[in-house]
Amino acid sequence: MTASPDTERQDDDARAPSSVASAQSAADADARWLDVLNRICGRAAHELKGALNGVSVNVEVMRSRAEKPDVAASSLKPFAAAASGQLDAVIEMTDALLGLTRTTPGITDVAQTVRRIVSLLGPAARVDGKSIELDGALDLLGATPASGTMVRLAVGETLLASLDGAAHLRCIADGKGDARPLRVERSDADNGHMIAIDDVVLALIASEGIHIEAEPSAIVISFPR
Repeated sequence: MTASPDTERQDDDARAPSSVASAQSAADADARWLDVLNRICGRAAHELKGALNGVSVNVEVMRSRAEKPDVAASSLKPFAAAASGQLDAVIEMTDALLGLTRTTPGITDVAQTVRRIVSLLGPAARVDGKSIELDGALDLLGATPASGTMVRLAVGETLLASLDGAAHLRCIADGKGDARPLRVERSDADNGHMIAIDDVVLALIASEGIHIEAEPSAIVISFPR
Protein backbone atom coordinates (compact mmCIF):
# COMPACT_ATOMS: atom_id res chain seq x y z
CA MET A 1 0.00 0.00 0.00
CA THR A 2 1.39 3.38 -1.03
CA ALA A 3 1.26 6.25 1.44
CA SER A 4 -0.63 9.33 0.35
CA PRO A 5 1.18 12.69 -0.03
CA ASP A 6 -0.70 13.97 3.01
CA THR A 7 0.55 11.04 5.13
CA GLU A 8 4.15 11.60 3.97
CA ARG A 9 3.93 15.29 4.87
CA GLN A 10 2.60 14.37 8.31
CA ASP A 11 5.55 11.97 8.83
CA ASP A 12 8.01 14.70 7.77
CA ASP A 13 6.37 17.18 10.13
CA ALA A 14 6.63 14.68 12.99
CA ARG A 15 10.33 14.09 12.36
CA ALA A 16 11.18 17.78 12.04
CA PRO A 17 10.90 18.74 15.75
CA SER A 18 13.04 15.74 16.70
CA SER A 19 15.74 16.73 14.21
CA VAL A 20 15.73 20.32 15.43
CA ALA A 21 15.97 19.20 19.06
CA SER A 22 18.87 16.87 18.22
CA ALA A 23 20.75 19.64 16.41
CA GLN A 24 20.15 22.03 19.30
CA SER A 25 21.40 19.44 21.79
CA ALA A 26 24.58 18.94 19.76
CA ALA A 27 25.13 22.70 19.55
CA ASP A 28 24.60 23.07 23.30
CA ALA A 29 27.04 20.22 23.97
CA ASP A 30 29.67 21.84 21.71
CA ALA A 31 29.29 25.13 23.57
CA ARG A 32 29.53 23.47 26.97
CA TRP A 33 32.56 21.42 25.92
CA LEU A 34 34.34 24.53 24.65
CA ASP A 35 33.74 26.14 28.04
CA VAL A 36 35.15 23.07 29.83
CA LEU A 37 38.13 22.91 27.44
CA ASN A 38 38.81 26.59 28.08
CA ARG A 39 38.91 25.95 31.83
CA ILE A 40 41.20 22.95 31.34
CA CYS A 41 43.56 24.96 29.11
CA GLY A 42 43.52 27.79 31.63
CA ARG A 43 44.99 25.42 34.20
CA ALA A 44 47.47 23.88 31.76
CA ALA A 45 48.70 27.09 30.10
CA HIS A 46 51.17 28.11 32.84
CA GLU A 47 52.76 24.64 32.97
CA LEU A 48 53.02 24.44 29.17
CA LYS A 49 54.68 27.85 29.03
CA GLY A 50 57.01 26.88 31.87
CA ALA A 51 58.08 23.70 30.07
CA LEU A 52 58.75 25.63 26.84
CA ASN A 53 60.79 28.21 28.73
CA GLY A 54 62.74 25.41 30.39
CA VAL A 55 63.61 23.88 27.03
CA SER A 56 64.76 27.26 25.75
CA VAL A 57 66.92 27.99 28.81
CA ASN A 58 68.60 24.58 28.84
CA VAL A 59 69.30 24.65 25.11
CA GLU A 60 70.82 28.11 25.44
CA VAL A 61 73.05 26.92 28.32
CA MET A 62 74.26 23.98 26.21
CA ARG A 63 74.94 26.26 23.24
CA SER A 64 76.95 28.76 25.25
CA ARG A 65 78.96 26.07 27.04
CA ALA A 66 79.62 24.12 23.84
CA GLU A 67 81.28 27.20 22.37
CA LYS A 68 83.98 27.05 25.05
CA PRO A 69 86.89 24.77 24.08
CA ASP A 70 87.70 23.67 27.63
CA VAL A 71 84.19 22.41 28.48
CA ALA A 72 83.77 18.63 28.59
CA ALA A 73 80.90 17.17 26.63
CA SER A 74 79.81 15.23 29.72
CA SER A 75 79.04 18.49 31.54
CA LEU A 76 76.27 19.16 29.03
CA LYS A 77 74.37 15.94 29.83
CA PRO A 78 72.34 17.30 32.77
CA PHE A 79 71.09 20.21 30.66
CA ALA A 80 70.32 17.93 27.72
CA ALA A 81 68.39 15.58 29.99
CA ALA A 82 66.45 18.46 31.50
CA ALA A 83 65.58 19.87 28.07
CA SER A 84 64.54 16.43 26.85
CA GLY A 85 62.23 15.89 29.82
CA GLN A 86 60.65 19.31 29.40
CA LEU A 87 60.20 18.74 25.67
CA ASP A 88 58.48 15.42 26.41
CA ALA A 89 56.05 17.27 28.68
CA VAL A 90 55.33 19.83 25.93
CA ILE A 91 54.72 17.08 23.37
CA GLU A 92 52.41 15.16 25.71
CA MET A 93 50.28 18.22 26.50
CA THR A 94 50.21 19.33 22.85
CA ASP A 95 49.18 15.86 21.64
CA ALA A 96 46.46 15.76 24.31
CA LEU A 97 45.12 19.16 23.28
CA LEU A 98 45.10 18.27 19.59
CA GLY A 99 43.35 14.99 20.33
CA LEU A 100 40.65 16.74 22.36
CA THR A 101 39.88 19.20 19.57
CA ARG A 102 39.51 16.63 16.77
CA THR A 103 36.12 15.43 15.59
CA THR A 104 35.75 11.71 16.31
CA PRO A 105 32.95 10.06 14.31
CA GLY A 106 31.92 6.58 15.35
CA ILE A 107 32.92 5.00 18.65
CA THR A 108 34.88 6.88 21.30
CA ASP A 109 37.76 5.40 23.30
CA VAL A 110 36.92 6.35 26.91
CA ALA A 111 40.35 5.58 28.39
CA GLN A 112 42.11 7.68 25.74
CA THR A 113 39.80 10.60 26.52
CA VAL A 114 40.57 10.32 30.24
CA ARG A 115 44.33 10.17 29.62
CA ARG A 116 44.28 13.24 27.38
CA ILE A 117 42.38 15.36 29.90
CA VAL A 118 44.59 14.19 32.76
CA SER A 119 47.69 15.02 30.69
CA LEU A 120 46.54 18.63 30.71
CA LEU A 121 45.23 18.82 34.28
CA GLY A 122 47.93 16.73 35.96
CA PRO A 123 50.92 19.13 35.80
CA ALA A 124 48.95 22.06 37.26
CA ALA A 125 47.49 19.79 39.94
CA ARG A 126 51.01 18.76 41.03
CA VAL A 127 52.04 22.41 41.35
CA ASP A 128 49.05 22.89 43.68
CA GLY A 129 50.15 19.92 45.79
CA LYS A 130 47.51 17.64 44.28
CA SER A 131 47.71 14.53 42.10
CA ILE A 132 45.65 12.55 39.59
CA GLU A 133 46.35 8.82 39.43
CA LEU A 134 45.38 6.60 36.50
CA ASP A 135 44.58 2.97 37.15
CA GLY A 136 46.71 0.50 35.23
CA ALA A 137 43.59 -1.26 33.94
CA LEU A 138 42.06 1.93 32.53
CA ASP A 139 41.74 0.38 29.06
CA LEU A 140 38.96 -1.82 30.45
CA LEU A 141 36.75 1.27 30.20
CA GLY A 142 36.36 0.20 26.58
CA ALA A 143 34.64 2.19 23.84
CA THR A 144 31.23 3.82 23.56
CA PRO A 145 29.01 4.86 20.63
CA ALA A 146 28.35 8.18 22.41
CA SER A 147 29.81 11.18 20.58
CA GLY A 148 33.33 12.29 21.41
CA THR A 149 32.02 15.69 22.49
CA MET A 150 29.61 14.19 25.03
CA VAL A 151 32.27 11.85 26.44
CA ARG A 152 34.79 14.70 26.77
CA LEU A 153 32.15 16.91 28.38
CA ALA A 154 31.26 14.25 30.96
CA VAL A 155 34.86 13.38 31.83
CA GLY A 156 36.18 16.96 31.74
CA GLU A 157 33.39 18.41 33.88
CA THR A 158 33.73 15.56 36.38
CA LEU A 159 37.50 15.91 36.77
CA LEU A 160 37.34 19.70 37.10
CA ALA A 161 34.61 19.49 39.73
CA SER A 162 36.41 16.69 41.59
CA LEU A 163 39.72 18.58 41.69
CA ASP A 164 38.18 21.50 43.53
CA GLY A 165 38.88 20.79 47.20
CA ALA A 166 40.46 17.38 46.57
CA ALA A 167 44.08 16.50 47.30
CA HIS A 168 44.16 13.33 45.21
CA LEU A 169 42.06 11.81 42.44
CA ARG A 170 42.17 8.22 41.25
CA CYS A 171 40.57 7.24 37.93
CA ILE A 172 39.71 3.55 37.73
CA ALA A 173 37.72 1.14 35.57
CA ASP A 174 34.93 0.19 37.97
CA GLY A 175 33.32 -3.22 38.35
CA LYS A 176 33.87 -6.23 36.09
CA GLY A 177 33.81 -6.93 32.36
CA ASP A 178 35.43 -5.39 29.30
CA ALA A 179 33.43 -2.14 29.15
CA ARG A 180 33.34 -0.72 32.63
CA PRO A 181 32.12 2.60 34.07
CA LEU A 182 34.69 5.25 35.00
CA ARG A 183 35.03 5.79 38.73
CA VAL A 184 36.77 8.97 39.92
CA GLU A 185 37.71 8.58 43.57
CA ARG A 186 38.90 11.56 45.58
CA SER A 187 40.80 11.92 48.81
CA ASP A 188 40.58 15.19 50.72
CA ALA A 189 39.82 16.69 54.11
CA ASP A 190 36.08 16.66 53.47
CA ASN A 191 35.10 13.28 52.05
CA GLY A 192 31.51 13.85 53.09
CA HIS A 193 31.08 16.72 50.64
CA MET A 194 29.13 15.63 47.55
CA ILE A 195 30.45 16.87 44.21
CA ALA A 196 27.81 18.72 42.21
CA ILE A 197 27.74 18.52 38.40
CA ASP A 198 25.89 21.22 36.45
CA ASP A 199 22.28 20.18 35.72
CA VAL A 200 22.53 21.32 32.10
CA VAL A 201 25.57 19.11 31.58
CA LEU A 202 23.79 16.16 33.19
CA ALA A 203 20.81 16.62 30.87
CA LEU A 204 22.99 16.93 27.77
CA ILE A 205 25.06 13.82 28.39
CA ALA A 206 21.96 11.86 29.47
CA SER A 207 20.51 12.49 26.00
CA GLU A 208 23.23 10.14 24.69
CA GLY A 209 22.92 7.61 27.47
CA ILE A 210 25.79 8.85 29.66
CA HIS A 211 24.90 8.95 33.34
CA ILE A 212 26.74 10.31 36.36
CA GLU A 213 26.20 9.04 39.89
CA ALA A 214 27.66 11.07 42.76
CA GLU A 215 28.85 9.40 45.96
CA PRO A 216 30.36 11.01 49.09
CA SER A 217 33.93 10.30 47.92
CA ALA A 218 33.59 9.41 44.24
CA ILE A 219 31.77 10.01 40.98
CA VAL A 220 30.86 7.15 38.64
CA ILE A 221 30.26 7.78 34.93
CA SER A 222 28.40 5.08 32.98
CA PHE A 223 28.57 5.07 29.17
CA PRO A 224 26.27 3.43 26.61
CA ARG A 225 27.65 0.32 24.98
